[in-house]
Amino acid sequence: MPQFFFALSLIALVLMLAAVWQAGTPSWKRYQQEYHRLESLGEPNAAAKAAVLNTGLDIRQDLLPGLQRVDRCTTCHQGVEDPTMKNAAQPFTFHPNLAPHVVAKFGCTVCHGGQGLATDKENAHGRVPFWPEPLLPKEYIRASCGRCHKEGEVPGVPELTEGRRLFESTGCRGCHKLNGVGGSIGKDLTEEGAVRRYPEWLERHFLNPNAVSPNSPMPNFHFTREQARALTFYMLSLTNEQMGSYYSSVRLIPSAGFGRQLFTEKNCIACHSIGGVGAKAGPDLLGVTKAHSAGWLDEQLVNPQLLYPGSTMPAYDLETNARKALITFMAAATPEDAQTILSGRPKPLSAEEAAIEGGRQSFARFGCVGCHGLNLQGGVPNPNSQGGEVPSLLHASDDYTKDEVIKIIRNGKQPPLENTAKPAPPLYMPSWKVVLTDEDINRIADYLWSLQSKKSGW
Repeated sequence: MPQFFFALSLIALVLMLAAVWQAGTPSWKRYQQEYHRLESLGEPNAAAKAAVLNTGLDIRQDLLPGLQRVDRCTTCHQGVEDPTMKNAAQPFTFHPNLAPHVVAKFGCTVCHGGQGLATDKENAHGRVPFWPEPLLPKEYIRASCGRCHKEGEVPGVPELTEGRRLFESTGCRGCHKLNGVGGSIGKDLTEEGAVRRYPEWLERHFLNPNAVSPNSPMPNFHFTREQARALTFYMLSLTNEQMGSYYSSVRLIPSAGFGRQLFTEKNCIACHSIGGVGAKAGPDLLGVTKAHSAGWLDEQLVNPQLLYPGSTMPAYDLETNARKALITFMAAATPEDAQTILSGRPKPLSAEEAAIEGGRQSFARFGCVGCHGLNLQGGVPNPNSQGGEVPSLLHASDDYTKDEVIKIIRNGKQPPLENTAKPAPPLYMPSWKVVLTDEDINRIADYLWSLQSKKSGW
């Protein structure tokens, strides 16, 4: 027996000594020592090498109040801004294409995920219980661009643009809220990217919702793998993070593509031509960036009257990067661009047509198409509702008046049950009166009625 207790005491002593050693030699210190050794290899003489090897070991951290973060990632990843480390192994390797996202101003976790305050690998990478943002897989890191760059396009991340488009065009808002707008059948997606969701889970969910979440009311949209991937990128970008004024001011990337979008939306072609293609009321814009400096053009967009008293050009309320985007587009614009913009311009709408078009846009924007279909065809499975699916709206006028439809949109409606002993259908018409104005609701009704099968008396 004494021998047994002696062995236990010896084991306990060894464990205590190991704990003391580990506490005194944390992994970050070993990483820094190895980094200094790698640095010293490039020094020209023994004295310089010794100076590098004797560099003090300390925890490095970046205070980021504008992002409400504190990152200590560079305690181990010390070579991120050192080009001489481009061939080094992790965690010492150089981070290419970092500018303008300097570590001191942006940190690391806002893009990569992980737990910024931690100083050991497992905790820092966030793959631990209760931490909501684990380190993102390398192929999905670009999704984080959408956390800041919420408007316009993000060069090099076409998945974000496509994901946003799919979210709006397939009617996701019909069941999901995003920033307060949308239905309540599904979960609120405003902070979906801040929830502990692995990209692989999201992608599988878009490909087959019920296989991942049994009994999910979400229909299978039969997305392609590329579409599912684009939607996954978009979901990962949704964090609703509060950012300081500096980050808000640089979130719009002044790309030529976004400039073209603004040029089209502001109807610049109604007054200007490009290489002779377009209107003649204003100057031809072909080569305008060679004739005038970027600063002059920026002032012209801000205050046309200052440069040309009596100018008919309106003073557009555009923020700095939006004006840069317009100027970037004008630098590359061709007559072919002008012709494409002209050919895509819609003809003027009558008041009735404008109301119907507004209703069509609201029908898509607020997610009605998610259940009712782009062409009102319905057909989405809805277990235990009469007919077992969302009915077509193409013949709604057979059963309802226009005023009755407006009332249903405003107040909502539960579908009739197939079997009262079974659970209620997962899909139902929510009340939209808190989200939509009366004008929006009336326009949606106008749109629905414009697509009804015509019959006498209408």
